[in-house]
Amino acid sequence: MTAEGLPQLLVGEIGESFHFAPAFPDDRTRPTLKVQDGCNARCAFCVIPRVRGRSRSLAPEKVIEQIHDLAQSGYQEIVLCGINLGSYAKDLDRRLTLRGLLERILAETSIARVRLSSIEVMDVSSELIRLVAREPRLAEHFHIPLQSGCDRILRLMNRRYWAAQYAERLRAIHEQIPHCGIGADVMVGFPGETDEDHRANLRFIESLPFTYLHVFPYSARPGTPAAARPGQLNGRVIRERGQEIRRLMAQKRQAFLADQINRTLSVLTLADTFAEARLALSSNYLKVALPFSALPANVLLEVCVGRVENETLYAYPELQNRSPESPSVPGSTTSSS
Repeated sequence: MTAEGLPQLLVGEIGESFHFAPAFPDDRTRPTLKVQDGCNARCAFCVIPRVRGRSRSLAPEKVIEQIHDLAQSGYQEIVLCGINLGSYAKDLDRRLTLRGLLERILAETSIARVRLSSIEVMDVSSELIRLVAREPRLAEHFHIPLQSGCDRILRLMNRRYWAAQYAERLRAIHEQIPHCGIGADVMVGFPGETDEDHRANLRFIESLPFTYLHVFPYSARPGTPAAARPGQLNGRVIRERGQEIRRLMAQKRQAFLADQINRTLSVLTLADTFAEARLALSSNYLKVALPFSALPANVLLEVCVGRVENETLYAYPELQNRSPESPSVPGSTTSSS
């Protein structure tokens, strides 16, 4: 803990270990805890291994200590992050895994919800999926970078999986956690990408249960193999391909949002308000507006979804399920069962 009584987050520098730094959450409700830094992969477009060094991890005991302090300070959700999160602890002990870390967090801390940040598909094991599926304290959310759904482009990128392997993992998640939030990063316009490669990418994305995508144009990074490749694409072509993927994803996302109507979701109220509503984030990574702007931030509660508008779900608290220690909702009473 710091002298001011705040918990501390650990951040990495290029080197062999992590160092302490005060906690400054991205907002007042969801602090991010960095448990891994660096990367041992060699993707053709990426400079991270050169600027951040090899993969290294925060010791499990330190992770537990930090999460315990954050929970004691009143936080309900923490986000575990890393440059290559799935490689957690491989530099410490080959017997340690990210799944094992999650199991320790669940057993040894009182934190109400743990969310994983981006994790590579090779590290999304069957055991990890089963753990998230059965454990309500783990957010129903996976962000798994794709970059491309075309095998030829994946090889040029020096990615370490085939499209079919990626698809198998996502379908396994969807089968066990049907309403899971599933997102990905997609790179558009990698050098040498043809119209047919782009169409293959579109077909691949359409076939899978994505709920959101981060679509971004390829940008040459000096010193990377991709920057020296022939076949650099015109900016107009890249923009058009990106827009086509976004239009496809918008249709898929609307269908996913519509599927949430009449469902009960677990949400965490955020610091932000919108008009007369308090904004919240669901376990499956959806923005939810609650009709009580006076409802405090940093409250976990169950809500029933009534409608969707402009990619936001509108919901009402399930008051009969509210725990005794939860704050009262203005203008409401607790229903009896």
